[in-house]
Amino acid sequence: MYDVKSFPYAYESGGKLYPVHTDFREWIRFESLISDSDVPEDLKSIIALRMIFADNIPQNDIAGAQEFMLWFYRGGNPAPNCKNSGTYLESRRVYDLEYDSEYIYAAFLGQYGINLAHTEYLHWWEFRALFKGLRDCRMADIMSYRGAEISDDLPDSRKAFLLDMQELYELPVSITEQRRISKARRFLDG
Repeated sequence: MYDVKSFPYAYESGGKLYPVHTDFREWIRFESLISDSDVPEDLKSIIALRMIFADNIPQNDIAGAQEFMLWFYRGGNPAPNCKNSGTYLESRRVYDLEYDSEYIYAAFLGQYGINLAHTEYLHWWEFRALFKGLRDCRMADIMSYRGAEISDDLPDSRKAFLLDMQELYELPVSITEQRRISKARRFLDG
């Protein structure tokens, strides 16, 4: 069971505590930053450190602070074994916290009675747990459609339905990704 009092609120390094932003809004921005292929990789870490630690970045422990940020983002879970299996690195994303914000807002309000627009504060870990627990709502349906495997053994009507839903609820791709797709199409077309 989650105990909000035991949630982390700071990073400890060299016997000193470095408070971090823990509100879900900051971590939605963090996820958007690290999943944005238009932002150069070498800048992401610098921007993220400034975003999460504000003006109090542990200068003599940058590597530890970066590790802490990713650990905190994962809700305290260990790093996945496969380096491409993180939430923001999956090849098939099933949600985007900013793009799907209206569905997420409606789901939290309907399922938990939490108005995210008027909530003063909600710890990122609590938000994650509630988000993972969504069921019987449009957002859960959309994530299910996006993540559905369409195999040959499915009935044609189910395949058609899932393809339609995946197209309808497709997540936007970045400008960089659009360029990669365009380049690949040009290559394949000869």
